Amino acid sequence: MLMTNPLSLRDTKAHPIFRVELDQAAFNHGFRKANGVADGWLWFKSDEGVPGEVAVASGINSDGSPWFLAVEHAGVAAKLAEELAEAAVSPPAHFKGAFAFATQAELRSALSRAFHLARSLPTFPLAQYEAEVAGLGNTEVERIVKERVGQGYFRRALMDYWGGRCPLTGIRDEALLRASHIVPWAECRSDEERLDVFNGLLLAVHWDAAFDRGLVSFNDDGKPLIKQGISADATALLVPNQASPIPLDAKHRRQLAWHRHHFGLRIRGS
Repeated sequence: MLMTNPLSLRDTKAHPIFRVELDQAAFNHGFRKANGVADGWLWFKSDEGVPGEVAVASGINSDGSPWFLAVEHAGVAAKLAEELAEAAVSPPAHFKGAFAFATQAELRSALSRAFHLARSLPTFPLAQYEAEVAGLGNTEVERIVKERVGQGYFRRALMDYWGGRCPLTGIRDEALLRASHIVPWAECRSDEERLDVFNGLLLAVHWDAAFDRGLVSFNDDGKPLIKQGISADATALLVPNQASPIPLDAKHRRQLAWHRHHFGLRIRGS
């Protein structure tokens, strides 16, 4: 784990190229509004209203030039901590998490992930949806419009969260991916639940069709589950060879428990 303190970026005479590269890294990955410099960190915001600041820095030690990222958004910090466990360092100021990287490419990848997570996690999709449907009533036509708008924001949130990839099959073709509600839109208790990224999975079309009908699900470990009675041929199509469990948050698990109970499935592991 890299624990080096960041180089003071106020001393631009030392390594001025670092500041240029950090500016470019933030700008190219969604954080386009510079928001000051403090304690050696460059601070940035999104110009799209995506919540949470980020800060980036660079440092020098005997091993080379490590790169650093700090994130303010608590949900993003927690998710990155899961995905980048070996890179965690102490965060500065009010930031909720910070991470060190051996290469600039790793820093850029983490910046991109932080942006897409911030755009997908509660409650940004809900805020976008509410702003767009403000003023609409509850006539049948207006309810249809609301659902169409909400499904669009929900899909984008899932594309961001899952990195544009079905976590089970690995399929990345956007035309073959579906935003699958775990608790269906009509069964949700609120718009907050309908637009919650943790109430959804980004699934390949054949899995979406089976999931929507309660023929398949996932257990708490993220392993695929197939309804008893499904043919061997269908099972072979649905579950790739040596399929790895999909990564689930505790909130996913709660929704999936509802899904399994709702469909009254007697299920067996794949």
